[in-house]
Amino acid sequence: MGSKGGLGHLKRLASPSFWPVHRKESTWVPKPDPGAHGTLHCLPLELAIRDELGLARNRREVGSILAGGKVRVDGRPRRARNYPLGLMDVVDFVDANAYRVLPVEGKGLSLVKITKEEAKFKLCKVLRKGVAPGGRTHYGTHDGRTITIAPTEGATTDYSTNDTLRISIPTQRVMNQIKFEKGNFAVVIAGRNLGRSGKSLELQAGTATRPAMVTLEDATGNKFDTMVDYTFVVGTDKPAIKLEA
Repeated sequence: MGSKGGLGHLKRLASPSFWPVHRKESTWVPKPDPGAHGTLHCLPLELAIRDELGLARNRREVGSILAGGKVRVDGRPRRARNYPLGLMDVVDFVDANAYRVLPVEGKGLSLVKITKEEAKFKLCKVLRKGVAPGGRTHYGTHDGRTITIAPTEGATTDYSTNDTLRISIPTQRVMNQIKFEKGNFAVVIAGRNLGRSGKSLELQAGTATRPAMVTLEDATGNKFDTMVDYTFVVGTDKPAIKLEA
């Protein structure tokens, strides 16, 4: 007998706390489709349109909005109501505003309104690096991308894990990188400091029993420590994106 596979439904009580839904209003809630972001780290497109932005009153109206192909995620039209929106995804309404999915302090992932100019690029964190056949280098990013660079292309291949790549929209090409190093600006994407941001002051290498840590200083001068895995570099002297609503 084969395995059953995952469930195709989700109860509201089991949904992530940052979803903009009332836990006891009804039993069920839309479950994100399988994709680049896990269920607990994303928001279904339907909830973003209906509950987060208030652009529709019900599921049928959400379907009508998406059917026209004028809702683009990272530059590509998306028509699936349960499409998973995750960290740094850019949601662009052709005839309206554009938004970026960002961690908000005290809330979790949320849609932050951005300009149409800023909606022309996305930031991706490099999680892994490897060598493919033919001497090509491939990089895996936080949103499920695999970027492969051939040595004959003459492109920069000195990207490292925890660096950030700026991806153009809609061409999906690497524009430049922001290195994970002392002095650059980062935002915390997980843990108790989620949503806080600041300039990195000190990097501490990890050990067998302790993860790599980084010390950040926010705009008010407060210093705090967090894990390197919980940080996302978003700029050098200042953020390259809008971080707050």
